[in-house]
Formats: sequence, C-alpha cells, structure tokens
Amino acid sequence: MSITSPRQFVLPKRQPPAPASARIHPGRPIRALMTNPCETVGVGRTCRSILAASIAAGYRADLVTARFDGEVPAGLSVRAGVPSLVRYLPFGRRLTDEALHRRYLDALDEGDIAYLWPSVPVSVYERLARRGVTIVTESVNTRMAAAKPVLDAAYDALGLPPAHGITELRIAIQNLRQVLCTAIFTPSPATEHAFLGTPVADRLVPTSYGTWVPKLLPDRPARVPGHPVTFVLVGSVCVRKGAHLLLDAWRRPPPGARLRLVGEVEPAIRARFGDVLDSDTVSAVGFSRDVAGELLRADVALLPSFEEGDPIATYEAAAHALPVIASAAGAGRIGAETGVVDIIDPQDVEAFRDRLAAYAADADLRRARGTLARAAALGYDWSRVGPERFDRLFSFLAR
Repeated sequence: MSITSPRQFVLPKRQPPAPASARIHPGRPIRALMTNPCETVGVGRTCRSILAASIAAGYRADLVTARFDGEVPAGLSVRAGVPSLVRYLPFGRRLTDEALHRRYLDALDEGDIAYLWPSVPVSVYERLARRGVTIVTESVNTRMAAAKPVLDAAYDALGLPPAHGITELRIAIQNLRQVLCTAIFTPSPATEHAFLGTPVADRLVPTSYGTWVPKLLPDRPARVPGHPVTFVLVGSVCVRKGAHLLLDAWRRPPPGARLRLVGEVEPAIRARFGDVLDSDTVSAVGFSRDVAGELLRADVALLPSFEEGDPIATYEAAAHALPVIASAAGAGRIGAETGVVDIIDPQDVEAFRDRLAAYAADADLRRARGTLARAAALGYDWSRVGPERFDRLFSFLAR
C-alpha cells in the first residue's frame, strides 16, 4: 500500500449519531460484572468509559467489581467487593470472588441484562444461563482459538517457545463462555473474522472501542531545527505487538529519527534485540500513565501488532493528531472504516523501513496525516460509541 497524498485523501463520512429522542432507552438495566479490579488503565478503563458514556446518553447501567480505582463517573452505581486485604489471605481470592459473584447474582432481577467482562468465571455464565438471563460479553481480543496459531507462528519464526500464555484449556473455557452468551460485542474486523464458522457466529454485535477525544490539544513543543523525529509505540513491547519486527526494521533507523517504547519489554525481546534497545536512537521507558504527554511529544505512532481486539492506543494517537503506521490488527476499526491509518504488512521489513523513512523525512506528510487522524477520531469519542453499542445490542435483541 503506498502512502496516500493528502490532496487525494477524502475522509469517508461516518453515519451521524442518532438524536437522543431516537435512541432506544429501554427500561431493562445493564448490569456489568468485572471479577478483576476495575483499574484506571486497560480493560478497566474501557469498561468504565463505556458505562459512563451510556449512562450519560440515557441508559440504565451499573457495575459490580472486585475494586474500583479512581473517581467514579457521574451517574454510575458501583458495588465493590470485600476489602482487598482479605484477597491476600489463604484462599482469600476464592472467598472474595465467591462473595462478589453471589452479591451480583442476588441483585439481578428478571429482565436485567448481564454484561459480563472476560474475567468472570464460567460458573457465573452457567448459573445465569440456567435462569434464562440475557448474557452479553466483550471480545476484547480475537478469540484465543484464532490467536494461538498466529502467535505460535510468530514465536516459531524467532526460534523461541511461545510465551503468549494461551493454552487449550483456556481456549475451551473461552469457547464455553461464548456458547452461553446471548450476544457478543466484536469491536473490530479482526474480532468479527475470528468467529466465522463458529457456533456463535450469529450472535455478534459489531461495534468499536474509542477514546475520550480532547476538545482542544495543548500546543506541541516547538520543534528545534535538527531535533529528531520521534516514533512512539505505546503498549507492551512484545511479540504479540510485533515489537520484534519494528526493532528489526530499526537496525537501520531513518536518518534523524528516534524510537520511544512506552511499555514493559518482554524478556524474549530484550534477549534477542538488546543491541537495538540499547542503541542511541532507542529509549525504552517502561510503563507510563502519562500517555497523553508521550503522544504530545511524539511525531508518529506505531502499532505493528499480530493480534489485537480494537487497540485503544490507535484511537488515542489519532485523537492527539498523530499519524499512525500500523498492521491491519493494530489499525482496528478506525483504520478499517476511515483509511486514516497507514496500514502495512510489518513482516515485510524492507517496506516497513521505507515507510518509516518516508514519515521521518516529510513534515508535511506527518502534519496532513495527523490532521486527518484527529478528524476521524472525533467519530469514535466514547460519548458516541459507548451508547451506540447498546443501541445496536437492543436492535439485535429485538430481532
């Protein structure tokens, strides 16, 4: 795929959101359950963003979780588990989880929708299914049965044993969860495709993830003449994210460029690419909560993943007016629907290197593609995609 000239590129029109008066705001409440703590990052942040945006749009929703970190969004009722200290006692985790699930099941009324996040055990799905409760879940990543062979092959190409943690037992448990569901949210083309030919292929509710798009962006630091062009990867620096392909391409970095890696480095990557990680043009800074600051200090975002659900990192980069170079998996729904992500095959290392060099050398290209990405991201603000998913869910259930 060649780089599209800004003059040739036309941003596709995304369907406008339904007006509030036309939205379906049913009386059936959405009861979310997250067995793991609902943190301020990762899946926890995604869950709370969806619920907060949906409540603001008129839906009834609440959340039961082991622990809720940070500020509770306006209108969201949260019931947390027993004190976290108990979880560290012998058998504490099992006891606290059982109490949490019992509290959730006892509070669920007839007609409620059980919105279960992937940490919820199969036993809860089974008890709800026996009661005839409508069960909805998220495909936060592609199905494990589809992801495992892809990741196995990636590790095998490096001559390394797989370290992705997907086992046949985990696949069987996930399959059982999904068979017990009434509907499954699929946030990206990759997650949809992974269900083709499965017994639950007719239960998919296509949607997307998103981000809270800043209304105004702070001014970027003034570029000093001769200052390096910064490429950034936000996320785990691991085989799943294609970090080894990026580091292989970076053995010959573009002139005047540097690479910033914001995430924990997988040991296998450190062992195999230590020379690149320790070079003068690479900085691996580990996990950071200041993602916005990292994006504002960067020039181009990268995500050459082998497997993803619908990566939030891509939405955040686009919302901060960064051009994004990504694999099809890393581009997610926004890349598939709008074309604003520059989609590459990262396994073609020479082509990947050429694309990096093109962006490093052309400030006008970076600025134009970043502007288009920012415009597209406005259509994926949580305030929009949060309630839209439940609009689609209730339309699906009505059919």
